[in-house]
Amino acid sequence: MIIKADFIITGNKLEPTCCDTLLIKDGIIEDIGSFSTIVTQHPDEELTIYEGMTILPGMIDLHVHLDYIENPAYYNELNGQSLRAFYVADRMKRTLKAGVTTVRDASSSCGIGTAVKKAAADGLLAAPRVFACLQGICMTGGHGADDSPIGQGIIEADGVDEIRKAVRLNLKRGADCIKVLTSEGYRGEELNFDELKAAAEEAHRFGKKAAAHAGYGASLEQCIRAGFDSIEHGTHLTVEQAIYMKDHDITWVPTIFVFNLVNDTMRDNPESFAELLQQQGPYLEDCVRTYKENVRALYDTGVRVATGTDTDCTGYPGASPVYKECEYLVQCGLTPVEAIECATKNGADYLGLGDRLGQVKKGYIADLVVVQGNPYDDIKALSEVRGVFQNGNLLNL
Repeated sequence: MIIKADFIITGNKLEPTCCDTLLIKDGIIEDIGSFSTIVTQHPDEELTIYEGMTILPGMIDLHVHLDYIENPAYYNELNGQSLRAFYVADRMKRTLKAGVTTVRDASSSCGIGTAVKKAAADGLLAAPRVFACLQGICMTGGHGADDSPIGQGIIEADGVDEIRKAVRLNLKRGADCIKVLTSEGYRGEELNFDELKAAAEEAHRFGKKAAAHAGYGASLEQCIRAGFDSIEHGTHLTVEQAIYMKDHDITWVPTIFVFNLVNDTMRDNPESFAELLQQQGPYLEDCVRTYKENVRALYDTGVRVATGTDTDCTGYPGASPVYKECEYLVQCGLTPVEAIECATKNGADYLGLGDRLGQVKKGYIADLVVVQGNPYDDIKALSEVRGVFQNGNLLNL
C-alpha cells in the first residue's frame, strides 16, 4: 500500500518532516520517499492520495481510565456490567476515531484493561493498543477511595507489606504497569516514602513501570526520589525536580486539559457547582495558572513530557482528546512540533516502544493518523482526523 499526503510529520522534533509518500507492507513502514520514486519502484501497489492533508504518527494517551463512568447503573448487578462493556467498546471506537492508537489505562475496575486487550486481539473489538495498570493503589481513605463506581478502580493499602501485596495482586491479574495515588492536590501527601518506595521497587522487580499520581510539595518530591517512572499531573513541579527527573529518565504526564476542563465547566455553571467551587475553585484556578506559567521552563530542562488526558473521570463526552492536550501545550509555550512529539514519540519512548512505534520512520509500525490541513501551521488541525491506520490497516470507523 502506498499513501501520499501534502505533508508528513515524523513525530521527532529533531527531524520534524520527511518526504510526502509512504510504502506500507505487513503493517510496517517499509519505505519513505518522494511520490515519483515510490510509485515508480512499486507500480503494482494500491495507492491512496490525501490532498490538502498531513500524515503523522498515531497519537498516544498515557492517562485514561477505561471505565470511569459516573452513572452507577453501569456498575450494579449483571445488567449494569453488560452496559459497561458496551460503553467501553464505544469509547474505544471513538478514541481510535480521534486518532489515538495507543493508551495507558491509569486505573479502572479490575479486569477491564485485560478484557479490552483480549477482545481486540481476538478481533471482537476495535480498540487502541492498551497498556493496563488495572486497579490504582492508595492509602485507606486516600485519593480515589470512595463509594462511587470510580472507587472500584482502586485498592486501598496501608504499610509496606500491604502495598507490595496490592502490586502483586495487579500483576497476577495481568497488569502491564502499576499506578499509585498519593495526593489529592488540596489535601497534600498521603502515602509515606517507605510505602511509595516499596510500590516502585516491587513493580521494577517484575520488570514493570510504576506511575505516581502526585500534585505538589512533599508528595511530588517523595515520588520522584522513590523511583517512579512517571509523574502524573505534577502540577506544581519545580525546575529542580524536572532536572532530576530528566537525569533519572522519569516522564512527566501533566494532563493540563483536565484541569482546564473542570475549572471552566464549574465556572460556566456556578449554580450547579456552588459547593465544589467553594471547596476546589481556588485550587483549580491555581493549577490552571501554574501550568501556564511553568510548562515552558519545565520542558526546557529536557524532562520527557508526554500527553495524557484524564478526562474519563469527569464525565467528558468525548474520548481521549489528545489533540486538546496538544493545544494547551502550545498555549503554555511549546511549539506545535514539540507538542506533537509529546503526543507521539515521547509516549512510545516511555512505554519502551520507541524503537518501533511513535514515529513515521522506516521499519516502524504503521500506526498513523491523517488530518486535514497542517498542524505545524495550526495545532487545531489535529482535531480534523480524516483517516486512522492501525498496524498498517486503514480502519473503517
